[in-house]
Amino acid sequence: MDRLTSMEVFHWVVELGSFSRAADRLDLSKASVTAHISSLEGRLGVKLLNRTTRRLSLTDDGAAYLEHVRRILADVQETEAVLGAGKSVPRGVLRVEMPAPLGRQYIVPALPRFAAQYPELQVLALLEDRHANLVESGVDAAVRLGPLSDSTLVARRVYAAKWGTYASPDYLALHGAPAHPDDLDDHNCLGLYSVARGEVHGWTFEQDGKRIVRRPGSRLAVSNSEAMVDAAVSGAGVVQTLDLFASRWVASGALRPILPDWQHAEPYPISVVYPQGRHLSAKVRAFVDFVVGLFPRAPGA
Repeated sequence: MDRLTSMEVFHWVVELGSFSRAADRLDLSKASVTAHISSLEGRLGVKLLNRTTRRLSLTDDGAAYLEHVRRILADVQETEAVLGAGKSVPRGVLRVEMPAPLGRQYIVPALPRFAAQYPELQVLALLEDRHANLVESGVDAAVRLGPLSDSTLVARRVYAAKWGTYASPDYLALHGAPAHPDDLDDHNCLGLYSVARGEVHGWTFEQDGKRIVRRPGSRLAVSNSEAMVDAAVSGAGVVQTLDLFASRWVASGALRPILPDWQHAEPYPISVVYPQGRHLSAKVRAFVDFVVGLFPRAPGA
Protein backbone atom coordinates (compact mmCIF):
# COMPACT_ATOMS: atom_id res chain seq x y z
CA MET A 1 0.00 0.00 0.00
CA ASP A 2 1.04 3.59 -0.55
CA ARG A 3 2.82 4.64 2.63
CA LEU A 4 1.80 8.31 2.45
CA THR A 5 -1.86 7.37 2.03
CA SER A 6 -1.58 5.06 5.02
CA MET A 7 -0.11 7.92 7.06
CA GLU A 8 -3.01 10.15 6.09
CA VAL A 9 -5.49 7.41 7.04
CA PHE A 10 -3.76 7.01 10.42
CA HIS A 11 -3.88 10.76 10.98
CA TRP A 12 -7.61 10.98 10.33
CA VAL A 13 -8.42 7.90 12.39
CA VAL A 14 -6.75 9.59 15.36
CA GLU A 15 -8.23 13.01 14.66
CA LEU A 16 -11.78 11.69 14.29
CA GLY A 17 -11.48 8.90 16.82
CA SER A 18 -13.12 6.35 14.58
CA PHE A 19 -12.35 4.07 11.67
CA SER A 20 -15.82 4.70 10.25
CA ARG A 21 -15.59 8.49 10.41
CA ALA A 22 -12.12 8.40 8.86
CA ALA A 23 -13.47 6.21 6.08
CA ASP A 24 -16.25 8.72 5.40
CA ARG A 25 -13.81 11.64 5.51
CA LEU A 26 -11.47 10.00 3.01
CA ASP A 27 -14.18 8.35 0.89
CA LEU A 28 -12.81 4.90 1.62
CA SER A 29 -14.39 1.72 2.90
CA LYS A 30 -13.93 0.84 6.56
CA ALA A 31 -12.13 -2.33 5.46
CA SER A 32 -9.67 -0.23 3.47
CA VAL A 33 -9.00 2.00 6.47
CA THR A 34 -8.38 -1.07 8.61
CA ALA A 35 -6.01 -2.45 5.98
CA HIS A 36 -3.99 0.80 5.89
CA ILE A 37 -3.55 0.80 9.68
CA SER A 38 -2.58 -2.87 9.67
CA SER A 39 -0.10 -2.18 6.87
CA LEU A 40 1.56 0.60 8.87
CA GLU A 41 1.75 -1.51 12.02
CA GLY A 42 3.21 -4.41 10.05
CA ARG A 43 5.81 -2.22 8.35
CA LEU A 44 6.81 -0.52 11.61
CA GLY A 45 6.64 -3.64 13.73
CA VAL A 46 4.75 -1.86 16.52
CA LYS A 47 1.16 -1.43 17.60
CA LEU A 48 -0.10 2.12 16.94
CA LEU A 49 -3.64 1.97 18.28
CA ASN A 50 -5.46 0.29 21.12
CA ARG A 51 -8.83 -0.75 19.70
CA THR A 52 -11.91 -1.75 21.69
CA THR A 53 -15.58 -1.84 20.76
CA ARG A 54 -16.10 1.53 22.46
CA ARG A 55 -13.01 3.66 21.88
CA LEU A 56 -9.66 4.11 20.22
CA SER A 57 -6.50 5.25 21.97
CA LEU A 58 -2.92 5.75 20.91
CA THR A 59 -0.16 3.52 22.19
CA ASP A 60 3.07 5.23 23.25
CA ASP A 61 4.60 4.24 19.90
CA GLY A 62 1.48 5.52 18.15
CA ALA A 63 1.71 8.91 19.87
CA ALA A 64 5.37 9.28 18.90
CA TYR A 65 4.65 8.22 15.32
CA LEU A 66 1.72 10.62 15.07
CA GLU A 67 3.98 13.63 15.63
CA HIS A 68 6.18 12.59 12.72
CA VAL A 69 3.17 11.87 10.54
CA ARG A 70 1.69 15.29 11.22
CA ARG A 71 4.95 16.98 10.26
CA ILE A 72 5.34 14.91 7.09
CA LEU A 73 1.76 15.53 5.95
CA ALA A 74 2.07 19.25 6.69
CA ASP A 75 5.28 19.45 4.64
CA VAL A 76 3.70 17.55 1.74
CA GLN A 77 0.64 19.77 1.86
CA GLU A 78 2.73 22.92 1.86
CA THR A 79 5.01 21.71 -0.93
CA GLU A 80 2.06 20.82 -3.15
CA ALA A 81 0.40 24.15 -2.44
CA VAL A 82 3.57 26.10 -3.22
CA LEU A 83 4.22 24.28 -6.47
CA GLY A 84 0.59 24.42 -7.50
CA ALA A 85 0.22 28.11 -6.84
CA GLY A 86 3.59 29.05 -8.24
CA LYS A 87 4.39 31.02 -5.10
CA SER A 88 5.20 30.46 -1.44
CA VAL A 89 2.24 31.05 0.85
CA PRO A 90 2.45 30.13 4.56
CA ARG A 91 -0.24 27.55 5.24
CA GLY A 92 -0.88 24.42 7.24
CA VAL A 93 0.02 23.87 10.89
CA LEU A 94 2.99 25.73 12.39
CA ARG A 95 4.30 24.26 15.66
CA VAL A 96 6.56 26.63 17.58
CA GLU A 97 8.20 26.26 20.97
CA MET A 98 9.31 29.07 23.29
CA PRO A 99 10.25 29.69 26.94
CA ALA A 100 7.11 30.32 28.97
CA PRO A 101 8.02 33.79 30.37
CA LEU A 102 9.19 35.12 27.00
CA GLY A 103 6.21 33.62 25.23
CA ARG A 104 3.63 35.00 27.64
CA GLN A 105 5.06 38.52 27.75
CA TYR A 106 6.21 39.12 24.19
CA ILE A 107 5.36 36.53 21.58
CA VAL A 108 1.92 35.08 22.35
CA PRO A 109 0.26 38.52 22.73
CA ALA A 110 1.51 39.35 19.21
CA LEU A 111 0.48 36.04 17.61
CA PRO A 112 -3.07 37.20 16.73
CA ARG A 113 -1.50 39.81 14.49
CA PHE A 114 0.71 37.13 12.92
CA ALA A 115 -2.29 34.85 12.40
CA ALA A 116 -4.23 37.68 10.78
CA GLN A 117 -1.43 38.09 8.22
CA TYR A 118 -1.61 34.42 7.23
CA PRO A 119 -5.22 33.20 7.38
CA GLU A 120 -4.29 29.81 5.89
CA LEU A 121 -1.90 29.10 8.76
CA GLN A 122 -2.79 27.43 12.06
CA VAL A 123 -0.34 28.25 14.87
CA LEU A 124 0.30 25.93 17.80
CA ALA A 125 2.49 27.66 20.42
CA LEU A 126 4.14 25.36 22.96
CA LEU A 127 5.31 27.26 26.05
CA GLU A 128 8.08 25.08 27.43
CA ASP A 129 11.13 25.83 29.56
CA ARG A 130 12.89 22.68 28.36
CA HIS A 131 14.80 22.37 25.09
CA ALA A 132 13.13 19.53 23.22
CA ASN A 133 14.61 17.88 20.15
CA LEU A 134 12.77 19.75 17.40
CA VAL A 135 12.82 16.95 14.87
CA GLU A 136 11.70 14.26 17.31
CA SER A 137 8.95 16.44 18.79
CA GLY A 138 7.65 17.65 15.43
CA VAL A 139 8.35 21.32 16.22
CA ASP A 140 8.94 23.57 13.21
CA ALA A 141 10.81 26.38 14.99
CA ALA A 142 11.70 27.45 18.51
CA VAL A 143 12.71 30.60 20.36
CA ARG A 144 15.69 29.95 22.61
CA LEU A 145 17.23 31.92 25.46
CA GLY A 146 20.96 31.75 26.06
CA PRO A 147 23.92 30.19 24.24
CA LEU A 148 23.02 27.49 21.75
CA SER A 149 24.48 24.01 22.13
CA ASP A 150 22.82 22.14 19.25
CA SER A 151 24.97 22.74 16.17
CA THR A 152 22.52 20.85 13.93
CA LEU A 153 20.01 23.71 14.10
CA VAL A 154 19.89 26.80 11.93
CA ALA A 155 19.83 29.86 14.20
CA ARG A 156 19.08 33.54 13.81
CA ARG A 157 19.82 35.83 16.72
CA VAL A 158 17.04 38.33 17.30
CA TYR A 159 18.07 40.14 20.49
CA ALA A 160 20.85 40.44 23.05
CA ALA A 161 19.14 40.71 26.44
CA LYS A 162 20.96 42.37 29.34
CA TRP A 163 21.01 41.40 32.98
CA GLY A 164 20.02 43.92 35.64
CA THR A 165 19.41 44.05 39.38
CA TYR A 166 16.11 45.43 40.64
CA ALA A 167 13.99 46.00 43.74
CA SER A 168 10.63 47.59 44.45
CA PRO A 169 10.34 51.15 45.82
CA ASP A 170 8.66 49.79 48.98
CA TYR A 171 11.52 47.38 49.61
CA LEU A 172 14.13 50.10 49.06
CA ALA A 173 12.28 52.48 51.38
CA LEU A 174 12.49 49.89 54.16
CA HIS A 175 15.99 48.51 53.55
CA GLY A 176 17.83 51.15 51.54
CA ALA A 177 19.61 50.70 48.22
CA PRO A 178 22.91 48.76 48.12
CA ALA A 179 25.87 50.80 46.84
CA HIS A 180 28.13 47.79 46.24
CA PRO A 181 27.53 44.10 45.51
CA ASP A 182 28.96 43.27 48.94
CA ASP A 183 26.08 45.21 50.49
CA LEU A 184 23.74 42.50 49.23
CA ASP A 185 24.73 40.44 52.28
CA ASP A 186 22.33 42.65 54.21
CA HIS A 187 19.47 42.20 51.72
CA ASN A 188 16.97 39.52 50.86
CA CYS A 189 18.14 38.36 47.41
CA LEU A 190 15.57 36.31 45.51
CA GLY A 191 17.16 33.35 43.79
CA LEU A 192 16.29 31.60 40.55
CA TYR A 193 16.56 27.87 41.17
CA SER A 194 17.69 25.58 38.35
CA VAL A 195 15.90 22.24 38.59
CA ALA A 196 18.29 20.73 36.06
CA ARG A 197 21.41 21.73 38.00
CA GLY A 198 19.93 21.53 41.48
CA GLU A 199 21.23 24.95 42.53
CA VAL A 200 20.44 28.67 42.54
CA HIS A 201 21.84 30.70 39.65
CA GLY A 202 24.77 32.93 40.56
CA TRP A 203 24.77 36.72 40.14
CA THR A 204 27.62 38.41 38.29
CA PHE A 205 28.85 42.01 38.62
CA GLU A 206 31.72 43.70 36.76
CA GLN A 207 33.40 47.10 37.14
CA ASP A 208 36.79 48.33 35.91
CA GLY A 209 37.95 44.80 35.16
CA LYS A 210 36.86 43.51 38.56
CA ARG A 211 34.40 40.63 38.52
CA ILE A 212 32.26 39.53 41.46
CA VAL A 213 30.14 36.40 41.43
CA ARG A 214 27.62 35.95 44.22
CA ARG A 215 25.22 33.17 45.07
CA PRO A 216 21.95 34.65 46.43
CA GLY A 217 21.55 33.54 50.04
CA SER A 218 17.85 34.28 50.28
CA ARG A 219 15.42 32.12 52.17
CA LEU A 220 13.29 32.26 49.01
CA ALA A 221 14.25 30.74 45.67
CA VAL A 222 11.86 29.81 42.87
CA SER A 223 12.26 27.87 39.63
CA ASN A 224 10.24 30.29 37.48
CA SER A 225 11.65 33.67 36.47
CA GLU A 226 8.21 35.31 36.20
CA ALA A 227 7.29 34.25 39.73
CA MET A 228 10.64 35.51 40.97
CA VAL A 229 10.08 38.94 39.42
CA ASP A 230 6.51 39.01 40.76
CA ALA A 231 7.91 38.41 44.26
CA ALA A 232 10.29 41.34 43.83
CA VAL A 233 7.43 43.57 42.64
CA SER A 234 5.51 42.66 45.81
CA GLY A 235 8.44 43.87 47.91
CA ALA A 236 9.93 40.50 48.85
CA GLY A 237 13.51 41.40 47.98
CA VAL A 238 16.16 42.11 45.37
CA VAL A 239 16.13 40.29 42.05
CA GLN A 240 18.55 39.88 39.15
CA THR A 241 16.85 39.20 35.84
CA LEU A 242 16.90 40.03 32.14
CA ASP A 243 15.82 43.50 31.04
CA LEU A 244 13.05 41.91 28.95
CA PHE A 245 11.34 40.55 32.05
CA ALA A 246 11.80 43.68 34.16
CA SER A 247 11.15 46.41 31.59
CA ARG A 248 7.37 46.70 32.00
CA TRP A 249 7.70 46.86 35.77
CA VAL A 250 10.44 49.50 35.53
CA ALA A 251 8.26 51.52 33.15
CA SER A 252 5.35 51.37 35.58
CA GLY A 253 7.53 52.29 38.57
CA ALA A 254 6.95 48.95 40.31
CA LEU A 255 10.68 48.11 40.10
CA ARG A 256 13.79 50.28 40.20
CA PRO A 257 17.25 49.41 38.86
CA ILE A 258 19.92 49.24 41.55
CA LEU A 259 23.72 49.07 41.41
CA PRO A 260 23.67 51.00 38.10
CA ASP A 261 27.47 51.50 38.10
CA TRP A 262 28.04 47.76 37.94
CA GLN A 263 27.72 45.81 34.73
CA HIS A 264 26.33 42.33 34.86
CA ALA A 265 27.02 39.14 32.96
CA GLU A 266 27.53 38.96 29.21
CA PRO A 267 24.44 39.78 27.12
CA TYR A 268 22.08 36.84 26.92
CA PRO A 269 21.20 35.97 23.32
CA ILE A 270 17.66 35.30 22.14
CA SER A 271 17.52 33.26 18.94
CA VAL A 272 15.02 31.61 16.65
CA VAL A 273 16.14 28.12 15.66
CA TYR A 274 14.82 25.51 13.26
CA PRO A 275 16.05 22.19 11.81
CA GLN A 276 18.31 22.31 8.79
CA GLY A 277 16.27 22.19 5.62
CA ARG A 278 13.30 23.98 7.19
CA HIS A 279 14.54 27.30 5.77
CA LEU A 280 12.65 26.33 2.60
CA SER A 281 9.36 26.34 4.49
CA ALA A 282 7.29 29.46 3.94
CA LYS A 283 5.62 29.15 7.32
CA VAL A 284 8.93 28.89 9.19
CA ARG A 285 10.42 31.79 7.25
CA ALA A 286 7.36 33.91 8.03
CA PHE A 287 7.54 33.09 11.74
CA VAL A 288 11.27 33.84 11.96
CA ASP A 289 10.81 37.23 10.28
CA PHE A 290 7.87 37.97 12.58
CA VAL A 291 9.81 37.21 15.79
CA VAL A 292 12.77 39.27 14.60
CA GLY A 293 10.42 42.23 14.22
CA LEU A 294 9.26 41.96 17.84
CA PHE A 295 12.64 42.89 19.30
CA PRO A 296 15.11 45.74 18.79
CA ARG A 297 17.70 44.73 16.24
CA ALA A 298 20.60 42.86 17.80
CA PRO A 299 24.13 43.89 16.79
CA GLY A 300 25.30 41.56 14.04
CA ALA A 301 21.86 39.99 13.63
